[in-house]
Amino acid sequence: MRNPPVVKISLIQLTVVLLAAAALELTQGREIAVSALSGGLLCVLPNLYFGLRAFELLGPGRRDVRGAHASQRTVASFYRAETGKFVLTLMGFAAIFATIRPLNGAVLFVSYGLCVILQWILVVRLTAKK
Repeated sequence: MRNPPVVKISLIQLTVVLLAAAALELTQGREIAVSALSGGLLCVLPNLYFGLRAFELLGPGRRDVRGAHASQRTVASFYRAETGKFVLTLMGFAAIFATIRPLNGAVLFVSYGLCVILQWILVVRLTAKK
């Protein structure tokens, strides 16, 4: 199996987030831009961690294991990755709300939500059989 396109998806998301934040800085001001950038990064970074960890592109050395051991290892890998993603997301929200002032919460959550939707679209487009 070839590697999943997790890094490519995250780089596309990061590019879109950075471009959107730059455009918002020019048109809406610093508070809106920082809030949007924060929301986007809260989506991109934990998802990148999840993808790299779940598919064992990050962490202990990759080994080819087949059969029942492979399925057990895959499930365990996904559980660890999802737990890490959840913790990173919670810590990210807590850190942002504790440290960034002024912050527009609505823009933060909208940016986070749009980044999640972008991820879904990219996953479908990049993994579709051609």
